[in-house]
Amino acid sequence: MKAVVIDEPRSVRLADLPMPHAGADEVVIRVRACGVCGTDLHIFHGGFRADYPVIPGHEFSGEVVEAGAAVEHVRVGDHVTIDPNISCGVCPFCRRGEIHLCTHLTALGVNRPGGFQEFCLAPAKQVYQLPHDLPWEAGAFVEPLACCVHGIDRAQIRASDTVVILGAGSIGLLITQLVRLAGASRVIVSEPSEEKAELARALGADTVLNPRSTDLTQAVRDLTGIGADLVIECVGHPGTVAQALTLPRRGGRVLLFGVNPKEAEVPIRPYEVFLNELTIIGSYINPCTHARAIDLVASGRVKVDPLVSHRLPLDDFPRAMEIAEAGGAVKIMVAGRS
Repeated sequence: MKAVVIDEPRSVRLADLPMPHAGADEVVIRVRACGVCGTDLHIFHGGFRADYPVIPGHEFSGEVVEAGAAVEHVRVGDHVTIDPNISCGVCPFCRRGEIHLCTHLTALGVNRPGGFQEFCLAPAKQVYQLPHDLPWEAGAFVEPLACCVHGIDRAQIRASDTVVILGAGSIGLLITQLVRLAGASRVIVSEPSEEKAELARALGADTVLNPRSTDLTQAVRDLTGIGADLVIECVGHPGTVAQALTLPRRGGRVLLFGVNPKEAEVPIRPYEVFLNELTIIGSYINPCTHARAIDLVASGRVKVDPLVSHRLPLDDFPRAMEIAEAGGAVKIMVAGRS
């Protein structure tokens, strides 16, 4: 079978590997669609915790082609998606119910072979059944949406909140829809790309500002009078993190959702945090939010099809990295096997 292998940062190849086979509590999935995530780009550059060589890809859907003898909740032929994050179940964090903070957390596409291959072996407990009529690409959006659902839970949006979202890539556009569903009365998106800005407007943004031609801090003050109740950083860049801290009202919140390079640093003025009683919130992956994400996609309450900007075959993965690096893509989907 074909598989994408990143041997070390910036070194990628297409390999022919043996077919995997399921153990008693595992399944083999024929990968039908796998989305390119910002984390994949960080892994390609060496800016994320990954065990090289690695087969990347953690946003994928497919069909079960083999199930182990102990597997009961899915069977051959089922359409599925996966939660890639595998907790140990016994560390202090797991036993506090904080499985995403597991001391021994591993992940498909990061420490174990992921979805950029024709067939993927996965622990059965990580597998979620999808409605049979849900498109493969929609199923591949479940993982990033599940992460966004956790972020919205952490943000504790209140009815009538004004929310500023920095970035209208795929994550920013998913967050835009969730913020609206959560009851925000005003959604302001910052995005320099006019194409992405149009998508943001179509998916629920009341106002879209171009940060390259607008003083964003002043514009938010002018629109709100006092600043945003909540600011969500979805870019994953130190500059936008610093900018996010200038946008909330006194008593407001800042959710840092975008994945920054692990060595990134941002200056902060503790006195400003103290004086304005700001709350800075982190959000990490997707603890127990997959089922909710499937419901949101399957019901059509969150629209994902407009977010797919590029479709490529598995053989063109290096091209997918080039497109992702250029920054113009919303979501790149790589086809697994027809």
